Amino acid sequence: MIASWAALGTASGGALGAMTRRTLRTRAFGWRAWIISAVLTGILFAALTSRIGQDHVLLPFSYLAAVLVPLAAVDLAERRLPSAMLLPSYAILGASLTTVAVLDARYESLARSLITMAALAAAYLVLALATGGLGAGDVKLAGLLGLALGWISWQAVLTGTILGWLLAATARLALRASRRIERDTPTPLGPHLALGAIAAVIFTGMG
Repeated sequence: MIASWAALGTASGGALGAMTRRTLRTRAFGWRAWIISAVLTGILFAALTSRIGQDHVLLPFSYLAAVLVPLAAVDLAERRLPSAMLLPSYAILGASLTTVAVLDARYESLARSLITMAALAAAYLVLALATGGLGAGDVKLAGLLGLALGWISWQAVLTGTILGWLLAATARLALRASRRIERDTPTPLGPHLALGAIAAVIFTGMG
């Protein structure tokens, strides 16, 4: 099961590499980056399968992992999170989680997902308006991650969110210490939020 799902993930990552290539405006997406994205997606699929098993919810969470890879790649390259990837993901992830809730009578998990999606999106929107340090893409990504993390538990929401910000802060401090960025250079938040969320999915008990 793990090997076959990892192979599916690698194939999915390769297919989504084409989307990444078309989405980038100013940076090239070479074959090396394409291969890395495909392999990384396969690894994430394997880790999710090992954690979740043959539960119906494996499919929506695998979709989330697959789409987070190109989102992170674009954000790292161009410091933006394209709505063309984010907005359809709300519909796909929401519909698939709703289907799982109906199949497995997990309506409490679905309700928590929807509440967390709205709460995180609202919190990040307030933060963006108050500080100006976040973009619209970060707000949209927060809602998407809330939709996924809320399905698991409140603990997963807290863990994934805090871990994402800790990773972002650590990366920025490391880049500043090595003088690779200036003090006022913006750092992409998306990849760190995504990594924190995926880590919370893998290491937190499924609700």
